Amino acid sequence: MPNRKSRIFLPFLLLMTILIITATSCNMFNEPERNPNRTLNLTVEDASCTEAWIKLNETNAGLPASVKLYANDTLKQTLELTTADTLIYDEGLLPNRAYAYRAELIKPQKPTVKSQTVTVATLDTTSHDFTWETFTFGGANGSSYLRDVAIINENDIWAVGEIHTSWTDQWDSNGVWVQPYNAVHWNGQEWELRRVKFYYQGVEYISPINSIIAFNESNIWFGIGSVIHFDGSSFHSIKIPESVFPSRINSMWGTSSSDFYVVGNNGNIAHYDGSGWEKIESGTELPFGTIYGDYNEEKGEYEIIVNAFTPMSEPNRVIKYYHLNNGKLTEIDPEYTFPPSGHLWFISGRRYYFAGSRTLTAANAPKDWEEINFSPPFYSDACGTNFNDVFLVGNYGRVVHYNGVTWKDYGCPVSFNGWYGKCQAKGNIMVAVGLDSYFARLIIGRR
Repeated sequence: MPNRKSRIFLPFLLLMTILIITATSCNMFNEPERNPNRTLNLTVEDASCTEAWIKLNETNAGLPASVKLYANDTLKQTLELTTADTLIYDEGLLPNRAYAYRAELIKPQKPTVKSQTVTVATLDTTSHDFTWETFTFGGANGSSYLRDVAIINENDIWAVGEIHTSWTDQWDSNGVWVQPYNAVHWNGQEWELRRVKFYYQGVEYISPINSIIAFNESNIWFGIGSVIHFDGSSFHSIKIPESVFPSRINSMWGTSSSDFYVVGNNGNIAHYDGSGWEKIESGTELPFGTIYGDYNEEKGEYEIIVNAFTPMSEPNRVIKYYHLNNGKLTEIDPEYTFPPSGHLWFISGRRYYFAGSRTLTAANAPKDWEEINFSPPFYSDACGTNFNDVFLVGNYGRVVHYNGVTWKDYGCPVSFNGWYGKCQAKGNIMVAVGLDSYFARLIIGRR
């Protein structure tokens, strides 16, 4: 029979056991936050008329986790968060509107984490109201054409190619052969035919010009087999060593006169740093058609895309696209299925346009293309100034404009039997160049 001490101790032991179990159970089901400073932050990255790009950043949330994104208190998306930084793309918005975005991070057995509210202001649409003026050059003694254009301002525009007139391509009264022109310049009042000359070892050459790039009115570059630099008052010939670039220049792109690229046939690419040329090994013999780049805010670097394709006349055409980064070419995954030929214009990481036998657009990366249906189907080039100001030009003088929401088809402002091959837009001006039978053709749209 238990004694008095045993009868007192046993209830005390039982009570302590219950208290310990209870305390342990409470800790099990009410575990304190290991990371009490859990945060969720939103940053507005960009917006078009109908789209928004928002960066989401979490701290100490514990991944993976579920995030709900709200716009004006309406649930827009639910996504699984697997990285600390995530770029969220939202579409289906209205132009010229303000949207209040907030996010909630939900994780089982943890309190919901709420972000601050950020405001996205979508762009307004631009006007479709353009007036169009066309110009023709040449038309005699040879087939004339314009291959590229550069807008410095509304009173300073250059277009390049080859122009034959009734007074060129023949001997003059002094027995000197009259060369064709290879450029036209707009001075705000009229177009002036120009011969941009290249000098090598004391010999003068006048060659068709395929490409032009202008950084400002006193820093313009013309591409032939080498380059010619215009400083605003005079032209300077800069020879590209044949060991670096044994080709004619098909296209040029760059950020400044000390950082630009030239591309040509047989897989030739070279970079100019302001003092010398560097050959870039491409790993292909395909001819490069165009090069274009744009600064990617998220990555903090330029995205540069080069395309290569064999002629349309070949039965088994080859079309490839490459990213050019740090002097190296990387082929863009062929599963993205680029259509044949044509040119790219894009806002890096945001919106891409492809003008070709199929006219396409894609959000966020050059893949997952959506078709834009126009007639006729072939457009040669795309150009623009922003999300809400994009142009396509092509066969038979076709011109279309996107204002951020709708496309305006101007048809052929002046009908002709030819095409516009390149365009450039700046401010409220768009210029497209090409050919019409034996004539060089240029069109200016003014808004």
